[in-house]
Amino acid sequence: MSRFGLTVAALVLLLGTGTFFVVLSLGGEEVAADEAALDTSAAAETSTSSTSTTSSAVTTTTSSTTTTLASTTAPTSSTTTSVASTTSTSTAPTTTIAMPPFSSSVSTPTADQLHASWEPGCPVAPEDLRLLTLSHWNYAGGVSSGQIVVAAGLAADVIDIFADLYEAGFPIERMELVEQYGGDDNASMAANNTSAFNCRLVTGGSSYSEHSYGRAIDINPLVNPYVKGSTILPPAGAAYTDRSLDAPGMIHAGDEVVQAFAARGWIWGGTWSSLKDYQHFSTTGK
Repeated sequence: MSRFGLTVAALVLLLGTGTFFVVLSLGGEEVAADEAALDTSAAAETSTSSTSTTSSAVTTTTSSTTTTLASTTAPTSSTTTSVASTTSTSTAPTTTIAMPPFSSSVSTPTADQLHASWEPGCPVAPEDLRLLTLSHWNYAGGVSSGQIVVAAGLAADVIDIFADLYEAGFPIERMELVEQYGGDDNASMAANNTSAFNCRLVTGGSSYSEHSYGRAIDINPLVNPYVKGSTILPPAGAAYTDRSLDAPGMIHAGDEVVQAFAARGWIWGGTWSSLKDYQHFSTTGK
């Protein structure tokens, strides 16, 4: 190839690398010098590119190898950064436990099932009552199944009320038929037992209680006591006459319990003026 041809070829090559030379002479020595400069520049350019690539690789991965001492320290710093980033962005798996669904069932109680709470002469016959089995939250934070007896015509509303209480997470310590306490209302209250039907006289009176008709319910009576002057029932309920307390199972004006009963037309004894029966809800206000 002629010297002119070599010069043009070199110029084209240099243009490809982004480097420009002005050729002042076509002499053989100058062409050779330009060729040498070309080789040196290309080698330097290649080395720079290679080094840059290697440095970049070192920054992003610990498996790359560098040929200079300065870039050798980069992998350690990069590795630390990468680990820290992994630690901060990792998310621990979470487990969501679904709330068990509310359940209820209805049946007609027999006289034998009501052996301690009903007797001939009571104002309501067993066939006019309904035995409800309902799920509820207990004081331990779990779900229990309890039973309560109410008037047949009120069964659907009572189921809805307890469904609302369940949805709200309101705790009921226990809900057993008063037969478990021999029909003794005082023993049932002392055990903080939620109950309804019990053919008995009104407290301190001679007429039948609303409970005798299955149209009154007492909720957590220990922490929601009956209070009339110095009379507190159950007696241990004296610890809960301060209604600013917020103990589990307590009922307060306007809370989810009062609202659930009020939505079905039931009246809370906590609103009475002559006495306070914080446990008591009835359809008649008595």
